[in-house]
Amino acid sequence: MTRAATYDLIRIVHLRPDARPDDVAAALRGAAADAGACSHTVGTPLPGSIAAGDLVVRMRFAGNAAWRAGRNELDAALNGPEVDRFHGAEFGPGTSGRSADAADATCYRALLLRVHPHTEPGAIERFENDLLAMPRHMPSIRSWNLSRVDSACGPTPWTHVWEQWFASSADVTGQYLDHPVHWAVVDRWFDPEYPESIIRDRVCHAFCAIGQEPPDRR
Repeated sequence: MTRAATYDLIRIVHLRPDARPDDVAAALRGAAADAGACSHTVGTPLPGSIAAGDLVVRMRFAGNAAWRAGRNELDAALNGPEVDRFHGAEFGPGTSGRSADAADATCYRALLLRVHPHTEPGAIERFENDLLAMPRHMPSIRSWNLSRVDSACGPTPWTHVWEQWFASSADVTGQYLDHPVHWAVVDRWFDPEYPESIIRDRVCHAFCAIGQEPPDRR
C-alpha cells in the first residue's frame, strides 16, 4: 500500500551535558505544532538503540510545501543552546502498510541507513523487497514504512529510512532482531562478510515510546 503525498522527517538529537531533556523535548513538540505538522513523535531512545542520540524526533507534514513553510520553527528549536548536534533525513511517500491491530502500537522504531553509491539498482530493489517482507512474518509489527531519502543532514548521507510501529518495545529487541528472517535473509545486506552486502556505514537504529503520532495518520 502506498500512502498519500505526505512529507516526513526524522531528527536524531544529541544534547549538551548540562541540557534538560524534558525541556528540549517540550520545545520540539511546540515547534512541531507551530510548524503545522500533521503529527509528531518526540521520545527518548530506549536501551538497545544504536547511534540514536538523546531524542528521537519524527514529524509528518501535509506535503513538501507544508514542510518548507514551517521548517524555520523546527530549525530554531534544533539550534537552541541545549542542543549539541543533530542528524536525520527528509523523505516523501514510501511503501507502507498496516495490520488490523495498528492502533495498538506503543513503540516507534526507525532505521536510517546508507546504501553504497555504486550498488546496482536491481540489488537495491531486492534489498528493499526483503525489508518489506518482514512484516508478513512478524505480527508484532503493527505498521511500517520504507522510503528513499530526499535529503539528509549530518555526517552520513542516508539513503533509506525503514520504519516500524511495534506492539511493544520488547518486540524490537525480541521478535524483530531475533527472527530467522532477520538474521538469515536481511542481515546479509548489512554484514561485510557476505558478498551481497551493500550497507557500508554504521546505521542509526532508534526506537522510543510513541508520543503524539496517532496510528491512523500512517
